[in-house]
Amino acid sequence: MIKHLAAASLLLTTACLVAGPARAADPGITDTEILIGDVEPLTGPPALLGVAASLGHRIAIAEANAAGGINGRKIKYVLEDDGYVTARTIQGVKKVIDVDKVFAMIGISGSGQSIAVMPVLEKSGIPTVIDVAPVKHLWEPPRKNVFVVGQSYEEGIVHLVNFLADKNPGKKWGLITQDDDYGIAVRDGFDSVVKAKKLNVVYSGNYKKGQQDFSSDMLQLKESGAEVFLAGGIIAENIAMMKEIEKLGIKPATGIFWPGR
Repeated sequence: MIKHLAAASLLLTTACLVAGPARAADPGITDTEILIGDVEPLTGPPALLGVAASLGHRIAIAEANAAGGINGRKIKYVLEDDGYVTARTIQGVKKVIDVDKVFAMIGISGSGQSIAVMPVLEKSGIPTVIDVAPVKHLWEPPRKNVFVVGQSYEEGIVHLVNFLADKNPGKKWGLITQDDDYGIAVRDGFDSVVKAKKLNVVYSGNYKKGQQDFSSDMLQLKESGAEVFLAGGIIAENIAMMKEIEKLGIKPATGIFWPGR
């Protein structure tokens, strides 16, 4: 994952400079430096994801700087923590654009947060590469200054569910998703496979982002008789689900997509 995000960082620096040579008069550009901003969930339920993303970005920047930087300029990375809270994402992006005056943005927290901050990014006009939450709403419609790197959530879920379906033919299915854009993407991908594979779905649940107690949800999963389970949460919630499943003594084949594994 870190290598994937590092590659995205290098793509950003290339994309920014292909459009035209950077000038010292541009925001975030001096004779010796290029300033790049990022806002990630370094705290909160998906903190591990934000930490991994920021590490990947730091590695790529360090490699680029060690190779001489971009046109003789070293890259400087400005990182803000949004705690996976949309209002803080918007605040953080405005801060790095208006106060730090970055030349470009990379990363940008989760799917719902990226969608919410899109008007700010479009208005700023600065080059932005989103590599943490690739949902289709970020490129539909296309935006001149926003680029998305990585497999879309919907496509990834389709591959995961198809794999589980082929490994577990004729089994009963259970699904639980988060009540945000990530959860919608997971469910959209899942539903497309349900129709194609004619899956027998016996449990379908939805939970509020940040939920910690899944005892009732997992009890319903057990009582449904589900033999295959798609856990559509983000890290901390998935861990809580797995603990409840262990307590209940059930062992469904469980699929967890990469943002929550």
